[in-house]
Amino acid sequence: MTVSVLITVEGTSPEISRCINVEEHMTLGDLAQVIDASLGFSGASSHLFVGTHGTRRQVYAETPGAGEDHEDTITVGEMEPMTYIYDAAADWSIHVEVLGPSHIEGPTPMLVDVAGPDVIESCNGPALMTEFRNQARLLAAGIEPELETVTLMFSFLPVMPPERMLDRLTIADPVTVASRIANVAEEQFFDEVAGVESDGMGLADHFDDFINSRPELREIIDLDPHPERNPNMISAVTDFFNDMLGGDDAPGFADELTLTELVTRLVSLFADGVTLEGGVVLPEELDVQIQVLTQMQHAWIIADLIVDSGLTKKRNGTITLTKAGEKFLASENPLREFDTNFRRMFEALIGHDEWHTTVRWFIGDPPSAPHPNMDEFIPWLYTFRIVEEFEPGHSRLSDEGRQMMHQHLAFYNRM
Repeated sequence: MTVSVLITVEGTSPEISRCINVEEHMTLGDLAQVIDASLGFSGASSHLFVGTHGTRRQVYAETPGAGEDHEDTITVGEMEPMTYIYDAAADWSIHVEVLGPSHIEGPTPMLVDVAGPDVIESCNGPALMTEFRNQARLLAAGIEPELETVTLMFSFLPVMPPERMLDRLTIADPVTVASRIANVAEEQFFDEVAGVESDGMGLADHFDDFINSRPELREIIDLDPHPERNPNMISAVTDFFNDMLGGDDAPGFADELTLTELVTRLVSLFADGVTLEGGVVLPEELDVQIQVLTQMQHAWIIADLIVDSGLTKKRNGTITLTKAGEKFLASENPLREFDTNFRRMFEALIGHDEWHTTVRWFIGDPPSAPHPNMDEFIPWLYTFRIVEEFEPGHSRLSDEGRQMMHQHLAFYNRM
């Protein structure tokens, strides 16, 4: 879904603002590049996003410190109004808020509106820009300006006629702004492609080789309108995973996977880019893989959940890894480091309040009453190995399921 984002530089006169349509699954890291391009920042200085969650101040940074989150762990669709701070040593504070969903279909990011000039980054804030404009107006009017300020102004800006300088400090060329945004979008696209091409041969590549080596399976894919439901295909795919992972009894087989191992394998399936079309994950071999891993019939639901987590993103029907997803696959402790992404996934699955209630029902002190729809949630808890059967007819929270719920409960207690 496309949303409209309004960014406004605080303390400017005239107002400097930009309205841009972006995908709701764009991360704050990618949004920062779009903000810089739209306002004329070089992007060479550090930046961070500051917002509030309940009564708690929350910071999202490119290189987070203690108590901060990475900017790629949250998407534009999830963000509350925030302040984007460019160069903490300067005085550039930009208010960023989502105006709402856009019904305009087209490529994103797309510039909608330009108000005010491009920033002059070397001014280190809007105050000096405003003073420069006041002096440029005096020059254009034929009034003697303040010599010291004008001298400083000409050291910051190229020498040009007073009228041209006043224009530079008053308005920006929409075509130029749109071109800079388009350049950033193109760089982000090619970064994604380069990231995919640099990957070695993964599970998806081995699976492609496996399918291509079995003509009868290729025939099923070509002729069967629903190959993911074909029993011969399901049996063959199960054998493939047995061989790749060491057999049914080997650690890490689908039934033996932990919560983290399962989500990691699911996320890794999207590393090469996956298409979601008509309720089917394409290529259809991946649809079958997801069904085998989760023992759930509708792979597209799982695909959408991974998108909701922020570990993948969907653009024009194609699902690829986000930067957070790439870091997730490289993490040694993803359950702890990407706790926010796990929480978003389960909140998207059953609802924010419903997941909150479920967590408190399992580990709250005192526990809450179970949600009225708990019977509908239980299969998903087994699917993601949050609950496990330790003996016939008896189940309990898995170790990772309990750890994750305690992390989520701590989050809810801070709200």
